[in-house]
Amino acid sequence: MQVQVLRALQQGKLILTATRRLARCLQLEYNQSQQSAGLKAWESPAIMTWGGWVESLWQDFLYSFDVPRILMSRWQELMVWEQIIREAPEAGELLQLHVTASTAQQAWRLACEYRLDPAEIEKVGNEESRAFTRWVRRFQEICGRNRWIEKTIIPDVLKADMRRLNLPPGVLLAGFDDLTPQQREFFVAAAAAGCSVENLDSAELETGARTVRISFSSPEAEIETAARWTRALLESGVTGGIGIVVTDLTSRRNMIERIFTGILDPAAQLQGNGQSAPLVNLSAGTSLSGHPMIRSAFAILSLSPEENEWNLLSDMLRNRYIQGAESEGTNRALLDARMRQQCGNRVSSDHLRRLCRSHDAPCPLFEKGLTAWFRRAGSVKAQTAGEWSRTFSLMLEAFNWPGDLTPSSPEFQTMQAWSDLLSTFASTGMTQGTLTRSEAVSVLRRIAGETMFQPETGDVPVQILGTLEASGIRFTHLWVAGLHDEVWPGAANPNPFLPIQLQREKGVPRCSPERELEFSTRITRRLLTSGSNIVLSCPVRIQDREVAPSPLIAWLPEAATGDLNVWNGPAAADAIRDSREVEMLVDENGPPLAESAWQRGGSKVFQYQSLCPFRAFAELRLGAEPMEDPVPGLDARQRGILVHSVLEEIWKQLRTHEALCSTSGLPDIIQDSVETAIVRLEEQRGIKLPRRFAALERGRLVRLIGGWLEFEKRRASFEVVQPEGERFAELSGIRFKVKIDRIDRLPDGRDIIIDYKTGKPTLRYWETDRPEEPQLPLYSTIHESPLAGVLFAKIRIGELRFIGLVDDGVEMMHCKAVDLAESIRGWRAVLEKLGSDFRAGRAEADPKKADTCRYCGLAYLCRISEADRLVEQEEME
Repeated sequence: MQVQVLRALQQGKLILTATRRLARCLQLEYNQSQQSAGLKAWESPAIMTWGGWVESLWQDFLYSFDVPRILMSRWQELMVWEQIIREAPEAGELLQLHVTASTAQQAWRLACEYRLDPAEIEKVGNEESRAFTRWVRRFQEICGRNRWIEKTIIPDVLKADMRRLNLPPGVLLAGFDDLTPQQREFFVAAAAAGCSVENLDSAELETGARTVRISFSSPEAEIETAARWTRALLESGVTGGIGIVVTDLTSRRNMIERIFTGILDPAAQLQGNGQSAPLVNLSAGTSLSGHPMIRSAFAILSLSPEENEWNLLSDMLRNRYIQGAESEGTNRALLDARMRQQCGNRVSSDHLRRLCRSHDAPCPLFEKGLTAWFRRAGSVKAQTAGEWSRTFSLMLEAFNWPGDLTPSSPEFQTMQAWSDLLSTFASTGMTQGTLTRSEAVSVLRRIAGETMFQPETGDVPVQILGTLEASGIRFTHLWVAGLHDEVWPGAANPNPFLPIQLQREKGVPRCSPERELEFSTRITRRLLTSGSNIVLSCPVRIQDREVAPSPLIAWLPEAATGDLNVWNGPAAADAIRDSREVEMLVDENGPPLAESAWQRGGSKVFQYQSLCPFRAFAELRLGAEPMEDPVPGLDARQRGILVHSVLEEIWKQLRTHEALCSTSGLPDIIQDSVETAIVRLEEQRGIKLPRRFAALERGRLVRLIGGWLEFEKRRASFEVVQPEGERFAELSGIRFKVKIDRIDRLPDGRDIIIDYKTGKPTLRYWETDRPEEPQLPLYSTIHESPLAGVLFAKIRIGELRFIGLVDDGVEMMHCKAVDLAESIRGWRAVLEKLGSDFRAGRAEADPKKADTCRYCGLAYLCRISEADRLVEQEEME
């Protein structure tokens, strides 16, 4: 441990650090020094951050002198700012009130810390600055009336009574690259009150360190080399003190984590197989709201008692943090698939509970959770944030969140972070009124979204930090990455509510390029004395643009990558790929079907076998059907079902062409049939269509069906002998069930088979040995009565017509006359071949056309793209 720090602690002085990370590092070093001295117990060292010390002084001051002031948290302050701006005349011109409030809060903090007088801001500023000063006066008025005090001004309040505070004999400042005027004034007052203030002597830091500068072809190559350098150090026996500082750590976090994990701890990339003792601590946290456990909590809180979006329910059914996730896992997956298939994009709560009680996939624990949730939260109206915090806990308890798992250390810390989040949210009730549930969830989600969370890992040999977090930390080996001219020095970003002139005069951070250059220069000098062995690096190209080394390091001579001692083994992904032993096994056949075996799928057996044998085998034999994603309203398939259903109802009543032409109440029949079809669909989906949408759909169907029936009136006489009927059949040794839309019988006793289509059917579907729509050829093949035609009924607004083939001598508008018996013989041969291939288990991935795969969801199962690449590689070789 640094001599100056150890001496200060022995003298009872306080070590004041600029960052929490530096405080933890110094505490760890102190503990290690005491252990090395042979001690078994010792007092905790007096090491605190600036913010923690000021707040502790305020608490002592508050209780010692009975000061009736309530300290506000950051979020409590922000709620006040939002209230003020929401009520301000300028509110109507703001697109993002929350962002404006946060920027105003930051502006007030900077004004206090850097001594920008509100009167001067109003005098020299623009209209935005004058609006800001009006908000400040309103903020001070509200805080004064309620006896609230914001953290920003606590140092000024304490400074006025410095001699009454319980100050340490001295303070040693560590890691402060820059002091604000407010801090400087506070320390001057502390010194006058008998508390000495000194800076950690930078001479104690490393001087004469070995430093090299290296450039890389890309940011990925730069980070991978840093990871390999790190592994080489660990394998050489270095047990700690390795630092990786990255200038743009937040934006590159995911890439850095992936590369370092793949190099240092490949097993961690396999779930559940990571090392028990992690090697790396990555300081850049991620939004708390993005963690899976927290997302599951928000899913539960976002439920509605009446109906919910299907994707919310799907997430919950597949969520491991809900009770029964393991014991009901299979049934919940089946329930998810059924919900997607049967329901629309919104699912009623009653229907969901009925699905949970289905006999083939029951989910009693999930249903129990739903019932408990509705009982605890269904009738709750507006409440305060504190009351909502308790209600939210009850809502989560309904599903026994976070489930049956035994939490790992990161998961346990996430649970604690959620508890802290609820406490923070509850505290905002002091500065805002009652909230509806949606408002409360929205505020809680905002707080979670802006709360950075990173599970603690304890003492690890490698730390990956940002430039500010590395302040004051000493390393044995240090790599500083990302030092190119686009990010170092950083870009200026002045606060828009504070006049630029005043910001520059007071030296406010990020107010100007000159200020950033000066600050970055200071940081660079500090980093160059923070380790014994230092590597500075930058990429020369980022995506499609070239970048140059930062001018702050360009003066250093550039070394070659070969000068570094790096580990040259394969990364995790490379090791897996390089160790593969490819055994080529061509097996394009599944087990054959037994003779006369029943097969689900009906006409799809022949359609899928024609389009791609693998799809037929995978979907119809293995049941590997792609999951559906419901869409708002009705999709094309559901609209087609409605047309089928309406026409089925109508022809059940009419039966004949004569009745169609003579029935005076046809409009009522159409209206009633449309209503029946919509009700039937709503019952199947378990939720009513929105009223306005249902009215529009009724109107569409009435017009469409009315126009179609007017078209059918122009036909010759016929009788509908089968409006929508199921039939059992056998072909090529396969027994299956089909549903024919309609069969009309002509006066001469012959039949016409009709298939309703709301799309764009064409006869080209039938003209090859691999028909794309073989339903009508199949129906005609298995039909036992004489046939006069097989027709598509094209039912589209503006395109009402029949498309198909009729027997010679039969007249039908837009239909082609052929020798129908000859056509049926040809279709039979094609279909028997397809059926024989299916029954034999033929299952090669052989799509009929290039775009056939566009409408198939099995690409990850058949892996045809990978097969094509292998063929290309073999041809090149």
